[in-house]
Amino acid sequence: MHAVSKAGGTDEIVLEDQKRGKMALNIKIDFDERYLVRSIDNLRFGVFETELKNGERARLGIKISLEEHPLMIDVYNLAFGPVDKNNQIDDQVKLAHLNHSKVFSTIVFEGLSFLTQYPDKFLGIDGSNTARAYMYYRCIQNNFDYLATYFFIYGVSYFVRILRDDGNDYEKEDFITVPKLIEKGEVIRPVKLYNYFIFKGK
Repeated sequence: MHAVSKAGGTDEIVLEDQKRGKMALNIKIDFDERYLVRSIDNLRFGVFETELKNGERARLGIKISLEEHPLMIDVYNLAFGPVDKNNQIDDQVKLAHLNHSKVFSTIVFEGLSFLTQYPDKFLGIDGSNTARAYMYYRCIQNNFDYLATYFFIYGVSYFVRILRDDGNDYEKEDFITVPKLIEKGEVIRPVKLYNYFIFKGK
């Protein structure tokens, strides 16, 4: 998402991108500071309660897909977000957490637990829009030394083969994924941000 100029064009990151970026800079991953997760399906699905700024509590779920990513072998998607009474995750809901660091430390630790048990697998997190991808990327960079102790971290860019006709119904064979090992301090313009982030246990 981008800021709209008076002329109606797009030229810079929107305010939400900036807010998420600032929030990511304040997130400190610390596996000693996390919430207790109640396992529902071994390491594939778990829930925990988080505190919100308004004093309420919310149930969050962490779910690891049972199926491989359609474009990448041995990569399983990790989703997280508020859960309903049927334990369905809605990762589009925005919550004002009292302690974002504790929330993300909990999620990442659960991912590490999965990768420890399944060392030949990879976990992926989807940067589904620019603001979210920017937040994940800044969080990775801000905690790079800590995370690099436990993970190899890759950024993935998606490319699509341009079809000769005017149709836009792409098959998965039309997409190319290009993983790149993320380096400490690398600078990427928002428009060039990775689409997906992959974690591999060390």
